Amino acid sequence: MRSTTAKELIRSVVAPWYLLGWPIHLYLGVFNPAIYQPFGQTALIPALQGLWYEIVLPNITAFALLLALFEVVVGILLISKGQWVKVGLALSISFNIFLVLLGLSSPAEDSMSDFLMIRLPNVLFIVVQVPLFVGSYPSWLPAVVRGWLKRPAGGIS
Repeated sequence: MRSTTAKELIRSVVAPWYLLGWPIHLYLGVFNPAIYQPFGQTALIPALQGLWYEIVLPNITAFALLLALFEVVVGILLISKGQWVKVGLALSISFNIFLVLLGLSSPAEDSMSDFLMIRLPNVLFIVVQVPLFVGSYPSWLPAVVRGWLKRPAGGIS
């Protein structure tokens, strides 16, 4: 598989994460905002814990709606073309760094469990995206996928 195709394949996995994730936060922010309560407990930086409990959580519905909007914007940027893809990547990676620092769960029993269950998924998501900064994106993602589907049997090359 050529490097360009590998990058487009990764982009075709990352972009839907955002494009399909926003309705979840829309729903949770409106109908089940209490689900976000424990997230601040796993913050690695004490200031983030304070920020979570003093600013975000009291206004969680508004923040969840902003998160949903953020996910739509990042998803659209990631499926676009040119430098807009890299803007989307920068936003996505920045957000995932924030999630590594904040954590997304109730506290784990020990530091290894904390890393493996709460932080590692976001670290891996960052690692997968970093190589996408190299190269260019002359086509928007739906056109790339259509090109894959029109190729004769033999797969992606």
